[in-house]
Amino acid sequence: MDNNKLIKRKIQTYEIVLCIFVLCVIAAGLFMPKAGPLVMIDEICDVLAIWTACIYVSVRIIRGIRDRGPFPASVKAARIFVIAVCVVVGVLFARSTALDLVSGPETAQLTDIQVSRSQAHTGIFSLHYYLTGTDSRGERVRLEISGDDYARLSGSSSVTVEYYRHTGRIVRYI
Repeated sequence: MDNNKLIKRKIQTYEIVLCIFVLCVIAAGLFMPKAGPLVMIDEICDVLAIWTACIYVSVRIIRGIRDRGPFPASVKAARIFVIAVCVVVGVLFARSTALDLVSGPETAQLTDIQVSRSQAHTGIFSLHYYLTGTDSRGERVRLEISGDDYARLSGSSSVTVEYYRHTGRIVRYI
């Protein structure tokens, strides 16, 4: 017998449920509006998908340590490093959303506005529209908008918006 046998593992029911949950969260995020009262649901969907993946990886690593016995110190250190990276990634993705949920939306009169669009490399869902303007404090603000807002705001010189500062999402136009 060969000592390098593959270990067969059965896919657990909770893993299937977890995959379905993540796919539903991603799908919900794809269909959420880019501007409007539901914009934070889109941000929460993104955070949920990332945290679910991070928690899954961490739990698998912890179970692997517990179920398979002693490991060399270098393997333990690598596993701890991966768990730490998962936590850092989760916190970084959740930071802006959490700050906006705590502070709430704010209102700003944006002047010298410009609208732009960019095509990312990811495919069909990669066309993004942005509104950039200067607020009353002289800071440049960049907000994500919808394609309809892009067409409506083209040629405008100023607009008043209620928006979330950290995520750059517009709640409504005033």
